[in-house]
Amino acid sequence: MPKLTRFLMRTGASAYEAADAAHEAFAQAAVEWHRIKVPEKWLRTVAYRCYLRQIDHRTHPSDPVPDRPGGTCPVTEVTLREDNQRVLDALAQLPPTQRQVMAWTQDGFTYAEISRELGIEIAAVRQNHRRARMRLKQILGLLTGGTQ
Repeated sequence: MPKLTRFLMRTGASAYEAADAAHEAFAQAAVEWHRIKVPEKWLRTVAYRCYLRQIDHRTHPSDPVPDRPGGTCPVTEVTLREDNQRVLDALAQLPPTQRQVMAWTQDGFTYAEISRELGIEIAAVRQNHRRARMRLKQILGLLTGGTQ
């Protein structure tokens, strides 16, 4: 759950939105388990779709994220260090496809796998990854002689 929540946060979801979408994806996985061949990919794809469906219903909750069974809050498991938050803020400045490609890449998926999951050509995945890396380097001030 924490890994999937972090994946969604890298695609632009808030911690609350990510936890909610991850929970919904796991609930769907319980029903569909017999048909799921690669759970890591299936969960990411379904959770991202759940996150996108939240767009029409987004509010900024005033209540904390509901506890999971056992009384633990999923957001507490994805508490971020300052440098991680800085990277998430930088990722939020990327176009959606670049954010998705970076999120999948950071979770260790190959260009071919990302291409299949996102339904785009491998060359497009490669190009989006390259552009996202360059833009992130600019935003984070990591280019030689670059400014923030």
